[in-house]
Amino acid sequence: MQTFQTGQKSPLSTLTPQTTLTLSVRVTGPAPEYDLILFGLDAAGKLSDDRYMVFFNQPQSPEGALNMQSGARSEKVFQIDLARLPASVRRLSLASTVDQGSFAAIDHAEVTLSSSAGQHLTYRVTGRDFQQQRAIMLLDVYFKDVWRVGAVGQGFNGGLDALVKHFGGTVQDSPLARPPVPPSVPVPPPVPAAAPVSAPPPPAPTISLQKITLDKQGQSTKISLRKDGGQDPIRVNLNWERGGSKGGFLGFGATAGADLDLGCMFVLNNGQMGVIQSLGNNFGSDRFEPYIMLDKDDRTGAATDGENLIIFRPDLIHTVLIFAFIYEGTSDFTRVGTHLTLKDPRGNEITVRLSNPDMRRTFCAIANIENVGGDIKITKEERYFSDHSTCDEHYGFGFRWSAGSK
Repeated sequence: MQTFQTGQKSPLSTLTPQTTLTLSVRVTGPAPEYDLILFGLDAAGKLSDDRYMVFFNQPQSPEGALNMQSGARSEKVFQIDLARLPASVRRLSLASTVDQGSFAAIDHAEVTLSSSAGQHLTYRVTGRDFQQQRAIMLLDVYFKDVWRVGAVGQGFNGGLDALVKHFGGTVQDSPLARPPVPPSVPVPPPVPAAAPVSAPPPPAPTISLQKITLDKQGQSTKISLRKDGGQDPIRVNLNWERGGSKGGFLGFGATAGADLDLGCMFVLNNGQMGVIQSLGNNFGSDRFEPYIMLDKDDRTGAATDGENLIIFRPDLIHTVLIFAFIYEGTSDFTRVGTHLTLKDPRGNEITVRLSNPDMRRTFCAIANIENVGGDIKITKEERYFSDHSTCDEHYGFGFRWSAGSK
């Protein structure tokens, strides 16, 4: 396996004849999270199609040639099939961004390129390689006569906004977006009809990457659904701090194996109602109604990505009440630092923290999701109950409840 230095390049064929590749990347440092993104760019190095920006809220390209998954120890793993990429994508640029702090504070960032034949390349940078950059480009896989690999190590002080702008995109509601021309600026006369007119260049893709925290009970925000009828899933993640596993605090009375369960009560626009939760093995489905699915039951607290509930068809929902309850391993929510994160494919990210836990109750209605005129309204609830049925009674779903176990 070769160890690359910043600026080093090589034809891919000298490393491996394979065109199905794996990029494994991990960034370690003091920030709560380092986002990893794989940009699929055209021959000019521009993001001409934002469907090829593969990241936490869009983990796969349309044909599946690019795919992102979570690996061990907070790693992100990108699966790449160069043979399936469209001809319009000629460069893959792996990058990382951070919201809090800069890359000068990281311990290291390390990328490994491998295939079914083994590991072929590793590239490592440390905080000493950067200053105040909040976005860095790590490794490129690009086509120039043949497929090649290059270690980049370049950063941007402006963070994700600057990175997306570098690739020819714009971030919605970003201060970096070009302001409209003031009305006082003279407008050139129109071109005569007989003169040849060049077709205007296509507009840069606009990417919404808003990150919002709902702090107070009753506070809400909205995200818009796609208007073209395509799938627009919302990923709901429940996570909590664990002693020793994510650097989290382990409070008195909690254990590293605290078992918190994520679930929801829902009503669809067609009147169908139900509950999705691991208790009773009601994991839902991504192929049939209600198109809501729970990915797993993290019984030990060992999964660093917590539990995830995906609403695959938010256009079909009327109301989805997201809840969490303590199954075992801790006595109340004060001891585990629970938070909920909702993400959509366009990069909107909404965080709801349990800021006022009730030490007497182990069931919490965290957030309410409603379809309001084609927009998805998300409201922080953070209401605590003794169990499912008392929560149901408050919100009026009207289910029949019985004791269960797993």
